[in-house]
Amino acid sequence: MLFALFILSSLYVSIVNSWGPTGHSLVAKIAQSMLTSNSKKFVQDHLPWYTNGDLSMLASWPDTILYPDTNPVDYLNWQWSLKLHFVNTPDWICNYDRNRDCDWTNEQRCVDGSIQNYTERLANTKQDSIQRQEALKFLVHFIGDIHQPLHAGFSSDKGGNLIKGRFFDNTTNLHSIWDTLMIERRISLDFQSDSNKYYNYLLDIMHTTYMKNISQWSKCPSSDESKYLACSTAWINEDVALNCAFVYRDEQDKPFSVSQQFQLGQIYYNTRIGIVEERLLQSGVRLAAVINKIVELRKHNDKSCPGTVLIAIVLFLEVLLVLICFICYLIRRTFRRQSFGETSDNYHVVKS
Repeated sequence: MLFALFILSSLYVSIVNSWGPTGHSLVAKIAQSMLTSNSKKFVQDHLPWYTNGDLSMLASWPDTILYPDTNPVDYLNWQWSLKLHFVNTPDWICNYDRNRDCDWTNEQRCVDGSIQNYTERLANTKQDSIQRQEALKFLVHFIGDIHQPLHAGFSSDKGGNLIKGRFFDNTTNLHSIWDTLMIERRISLDFQSDSNKYYNYLLDIMHTTYMKNISQWSKCPSSDESKYLACSTAWINEDVALNCAFVYRDEQDKPFSVSQQFQLGQIYYNTRIGIVEERLLQSGVRLAAVINKIVELRKHNDKSCPGTVLIAIVLFLEVLLVLICFICYLIRRTFRRQSFGETSDNYHVVKS
């Protein structure tokens, strides 16, 4: 039984994980660098004290809670969240449809639905602190997930997990190449295996090469308007376009097959690593935009509160004044009656 659970959990790791811990941490750090001062305070208030407001510390939490080796006591209680990390689309249809692919009129249990749900929960001040903290941790992770193209992969191969072969010296699957192997190779070869150096590099190209793109990345297209800039359908359609054009094609531009092993190396890496880096940057920029928008709208609502309170105070004072006047009137009327009574009694006294 335990062995079966281990095998099952290993399968789930390969299917659910996106970017791996390093990729998720990079996304969170990029987002943190773009938060407003109010948003940084908001994040600190909605994360456990020991993180000191650092989003990257819990960016992989929704993965770690799922498996017995990382959450041995409680992992079974989180199995409901497995489907929230991804969405599958029909093979080579090359578009995403909420009703077809995420059962939108019913449960909406896919990464699209999870982002919409946890964005609303994080913004909802009626939720308690525990629920909003959970919403923030899920949202940080799921916006990372949705920018790994194979988290909107084809149904038949489970997002590239069933397409197997070799990537340089690694026996692996297509999903893992995009999750971790290309990022690990980039950091190892060009940044002395130091992810912090890679993070600084990503920040540099974000503010130089991609500076002109940041504004557009932070907006929703008219086809996917969102109150909090969580444009999840648009982001998934970006994945689908990349999958059809690059991800599911080998170095000779031939489609991958579940029945045939691949052999990928330098050409595939060189022509795809730029896509990985752009998706990491887009994910960080958009995560920051969502949090900033939630905080901005909350601040706007907070500003309207003093005016409401002031009106309530004025109304209360007016009612109080009316009540005081009425009490004074009653006291005065009683006093006058008493005075009149005394006068009448004196007037009717008959002297003998």
